[in-house]
Amino acid sequence: MKRVLLTIPALLLVTGIYLAVLLGLVRVTLMVGDISNGVLHALARCGELALAVALLLGGTYVATHAAVWIFRPDAKTDRA
Repeated sequence: MKRVLLTIPALLLVTGIYLAVLLGLVRVTLMVGDISNGVLHALARCGELALAVALLLGGTYVATHAAVWIFRPDAKTDRA
């Protein structure tokens, strides 16, 4: 029962993180699209790509650790 109750907030947390990341990346994409200088535009696209990778990997890291925290075996149950 505890796992079911912990799954719901973890799911909402992960969903909120990914939604915030995607909205932020859309905003950055629109800002980069407005740059008219070619060199700055290319540098901004590279920075945007690096930011996207970092944010999405961070979201995956948080989601994975939330799942491990919820579904790890209890310390009380010895499987030896």
